[in-house]
Amino acid sequence: MTKAVKCAALLLASALGADVKLATFDGDKATTASWKDLNDPVMGGASKSTFTVTADKTGLFEGTCAIVKFLKAPGFAKIQGSADFVDITGYDSIAMKVKSSTPGYQGFKVAFAAPGIPSTTRYGGSAYKAGFNLTGSDWQIVEVPLTQFSYDTSGFTGRCDTKDPDSAFSKGQQHYCCDKSGLQPSKPEVCVDTKFLSKINQLELWAEGVEGDFNLEIEWVGASKKALESSAAGSLVTFDGASGTTFTFTEMNDPVMGGQSTGTWSLGKGFGIMDGEVVNVPSLKAPGFIKAAANGKFPDLSDFIDGSLVLKVRTTTPDFAGYRVTFVSGAVSPAFSCAGGGSLPFSSGCFKEKFTVPAGADFTEVKIPFNSFSDKWSSATGEQTTKCADNKDVCPTASKLSKIQRVEFWGEGANGKLHLEVQSVSAEKASGERLTLV
Repeated sequence: MTKAVKCAALLLASALGADVKLATFDGDKATTASWKDLNDPVMGGASKSTFTVTADKTGLFEGTCAIVKFLKAPGFAKIQGSADFVDITGYDSIAMKVKSSTPGYQGFKVAFAAPGIPSTTRYGGSAYKAGFNLTGSDWQIVEVPLTQFSYDTSGFTGRCDTKDPDSAFSKGQQHYCCDKSGLQPSKPEVCVDTKFLSKINQLELWAEGVEGDFNLEIEWVGASKKALESSAAGSLVTFDGASGTTFTFTEMNDPVMGGQSTGTWSLGKGFGIMDGEVVNVPSLKAPGFIKAAANGKFPDLSDFIDGSLVLKVRTTTPDFAGYRVTFVSGAVSPAFSCAGGGSLPFSSGCFKEKFTVPAGADFTEVKIPFNSFSDKWSSATGEQTTKCADNKDVCPTASKLSKIQRVEFWGEGANGKLHLEVQSVSAEKASGERLTLV
């Protein structure tokens, strides 16, 4: 791509708003890449895929991710586009306009490469990669925050929060995420280094680590960033990118040995999205969990102790029975407290309660009284083991609400697929006076 074409692409992006397109399939010279289809080359790899440009000027990637008999694990298929892509320095997410006839497939990933990105193993690395899920079969814009990308991904699963199988190829190597909250095995050096965002020369879309048929139609791949706007007076945390009220939520899957629950956290236009599936931990024969959490310095809510936490949410899975919310105060380690549930030494301070979300396309308010929360609950099921009504020692207090350290959304203790969209979390007095929390 010439400098003149690059400038034209950037000017077009500026005119359209915060989004910029890196790759399209409509013949535009500024965004046309050379694409090829690559299937798992490992001995015995059986994954198959095709890539075509449709009459509608979209890219169509479809096939089957199959078990590699030699490894007894799913392989991969991917498409790889090469070009001198536009500079996306200053953007905070990779964005895609896509649709799929297999929206339940859980192995979709996106990656980008540039000269100099480290390679951690012979079978992974050399590019920043992150997973994403889809919410339905219609056209949708998927935004994957750069904070979810890591260059230290497994050559067996494509994931960063996992160990490779013990074999002559990997010897059980641990892979690390870019997770600054302590939710997952992480190292800061695997995070996206912004110096590479100006020289991206390769984009990749993967079907990896999950057996099954897949279909992905792509209109464009690009980058997005949140417009910084002044938030409403009294706001504590928002999902609108406003300076001073935006916190980074990070998704975590069940880390228990053999845990197979999977999920993602992403951002819509003014709301957060938790999507995934909770399944049994085979060794426990009980449901695991997924969750999204943010650490931060939250405003003083002590005046609301007699009121409620109010979630403004909607869901496409209203029958899912495992929605929970937690907030942390007075914890030595917020992440550890929400792992131990008060049953381990120094793990008190993570207050949890269940909630349900009614069916419907509109956001609705779910009010949870503060006196229904408890910081004593089972780390295996999420169920409270001591209720606030039975022992005041496990209840939130005004003092606790004055120094909240962390907020979390959970899918836990019930098997099934879930999709939760969170527009806000607020605190409400018994009188109805309101303060926005998230």
